[in-house]
Amino acid sequence: MASTLQQQISVEKLSSDLFTSCFNPGRMGNTKNIAYGGCAVGVGIEAASQTVSPNYVLYSAMGNYLGPAITERKLMCSIRRVRDTRTFATRVVEIGQEQHDGVTRLCMIMVVDFQVKEKDSLLVYSATPQTRYSPVEKCLDTSETIRGMVSKGEVTEELAEVFRVQFDLLGRFFECRGTPEGVISNNLNGLAKGTKTPQDGMDLTSKTSADWFRCSHPLEMRCSHYAGLGFIMDGALSFLPLAHNAMFLDDAGACSSLEFAFRLFDTDLDLTRWHLREMKTVTGGNGRTYSESRLWDSEGNMVANMTQQSILRPLNHKRKAAL
Repeated sequence: MASTLQQQISVEKLSSDLFTSCFNPGRMGNTKNIAYGGCAVGVGIEAASQTVSPNYVLYSAMGNYLGPAITERKLMCSIRRVRDTRTFATRVVEIGQEQHDGVTRLCMIMVVDFQVKEKDSLLVYSATPQTRYSPVEKCLDTSETIRGMVSKGEVTEELAEVFRVQFDLLGRFFECRGTPEGVISNNLNGLAKGTKTPQDGMDLTSKTSADWFRCSHPLEMRCSHYAGLGFIMDGALSFLPLAHNAMFLDDAGACSSLEFAFRLFDTDLDLTRWHLREMKTVTGGNGRTYSESRLWDSEGNMVANMTQQSILRPLNHKRKAAL
């Protein structure tokens, strides 16, 4: 079990284009023995970064989740080099894992793009968050928020413990402070279904959630900051529509990420500094949802975003009756 983010995303080089994760992927936001998808995103970016010169900086990673990974096996990354120019480099990463039956299963495929840092920019601009959020100094960390909700009788200690177990992986690597203006910091990612939030009554696509976070431990290389950011940006987007609708995973028959697009806008990212993440869902239908997460540094510069389509199927009526 990894104790730092650097360990969780670290890879061992087996050959020039073949890597294995140094640690097994962890579980988060899932009651089954299914690994958190951000582990594969982070490991894939870290592996791809080790096949390019240090003067190339990550600017996008786009991929598809092809099947769930388990938590008892390491991840294997096979790299294909499809572009190397004086300005750009592109890698196709296939991430697989040996299953209990000994067969290797492909879990994710992603295209990772790098660019040499530009000397100048013609235009410098970025959008601002949709909602005005409290500064990090006025936000409570997750453990303080949970204790406060328990003491006020808003959630039971049993429910709080379920949340701690479900999302322990994130707290192991990051210090997170939910903003009081958002949704999921008030209803514990949808787990506390009856809890009131400041955005009750708003349209589902108008609701937002936001948190401040920073990595709790130092990261060794610049590429590790980007890999670590890919790890955390994957979080919450698949079940965000549920949480913003006062629902949780037990209200859905299936809920998981299908594909993602992760884009970087900052070449000097420092994940050990505070960043503000805002999340919202955009549309849903045909058994799928589409949601977005945007990230700003403490000075208000947008540094990254991630969008995802996810599967979201209704709960089977027979299973619902059993529950």
